[in-house]
Amino acid sequence: MSVHIVVVNWNGLADTRSCLDNLETCAGDAVVHVVDNGSTDGSAAAMADEYPDVRLHALDENRGFSGGVNVGLRAALEDGATWILLMNNDATLAPGALAALLMAGSRH
Repeated sequence: MSVHIVVVNWNGLADTRSCLDNLETCAGDAVVHVVDNGSTDGSAAAMADEYPDVRLHALDENRGFSGGVNVGLRAALEDGATWILLMNNDATLAPGALAALLMAGSRH
């Protein structure tokens, strides 16, 4: 099973940092993709420096939320994802939440 998480960022570095810090403790072995949607606040460079294990997809322009999600989904599927969780950059996971989602998904 290959679990991937897609997070879209646009000029929201503080929120995205909180999200990624949370995922480091709550997402286990999940592969995290961050799509930087043409940010102008230095988000992409900061995330590349601070989160080397995250797969960063830096876009030259803001493609909107759905455009950013599509880039992340495509990358996750190309990487062999069997499960993909979409998260807003201002969201966090409760401990055990990802495991519970996967368990529920595997039953249905």
